[in-house]
Amino acid sequence: MIDWVTAKLPCDNKLRGGCVAKCDADGNVVWLSESFIPVEGSHESSISIKALTPQTIVVSGNPVKWLQGHNLFGTNDLRLLMTLFFSSLYESMSEQGLNPSIEQLDLINDGKYTVSRVDVNETWHLSNQSDVKAWIRAAGQKTIMPYRGRGVFSGDTLYWGKGSKLWFLKCYSKGDEINRKNSNFPNELRTPQMLEYADKALRLEVQLCSKFLRDSNLNMPCNWQADTARMLLLSCVRNLDMSNNFKLSDDVIASLPRKLRTYYKLWLYGEDLRQDMTKPTFYRVRKQLKAYDIDISLVRDVDKVADNVIPLIRVLEAEPVGVPDWAVEQGLVACA
Repeated sequence: MIDWVTAKLPCDNKLRGGCVAKCDADGNVVWLSESFIPVEGSHESSISIKALTPQTIVVSGNPVKWLQGHNLFGTNDLRLLMTLFFSSLYESMSEQGLNPSIEQLDLINDGKYTVSRVDVNETWHLSNQSDVKAWIRAAGQKTIMPYRGRGVFSGDTLYWGKGSKLWFLKCYSKGDEINRKNSNFPNELRTPQMLEYADKALRLEVQLCSKFLRDSNLNMPCNWQADTARMLLLSCVRNLDMSNNFKLSDDVIASLPRKLRTYYKLWLYGEDLRQDMTKPTFYRVRKQLKAYDIDISLVRDVDKVADNVIPLIRVLEAEPVGVPDWAVEQGLVACA
């Protein structure tokens, strides 16, 4: 689903939200910038808007959450989502200075404006929240993203490539997120079905930055298809290197030098060789085994009954769960 969007929209306006100024040492104004105005939406969710020029506005926030009060699930159709969002925004702010022309409305409906950030996520269901957290911990130890390295935790969220000017991926427990003390998930939406959906939810999310969107010719929603968001997210997820699941054939194992064969077998049985070897030895052995597509820096995902950890790759081989039928029937989805 589309999560966060930052977009520059054509819209005649007379917005006045104050401004931020920078002054030099003598008190002269160097520059002025309009401030964002928070606009309240469904279930007290809010999105930020400001005037860039009298004919252009910038919106930044979570349009699906603004429309439906939550972001447990939603749509992957960027163009449709933003059309519905702007229609609702215009209705709520026409008296506060939004006054788009017919031509501007047509441009918005056609997706002919620019976006500088789009966040996309999908949800995979495990048995319960404990399994979700165990999967995330294991992914932090046992996966890498090419050109971005191993995952890095910030709190309970695992990131690959955080800070990239192109895109980065993260995963977290949605159930854990909505049950924190500072969660703004609406109490009236905490139904048994919603809470069960969130409790089992492993959420993987990609943030697409302005350079990636420009380079991919996706900085205008008119260039997005209904399934573009989903395909982009799944492409990033499938870049995760889980080569710790590979095994060498018996013939190849027999051909390995004795010491290298010993190290391979230790790794095969789930040993973290980084803890047992000097740094020079570890990197020398890693380089030798990389020639066989084995990366000992990834601790193998060995099935151990005591651990009860779901094998990483098996989870992501399943299809994301999408929007449940009961949510559509109950009117919990803005873009069904």
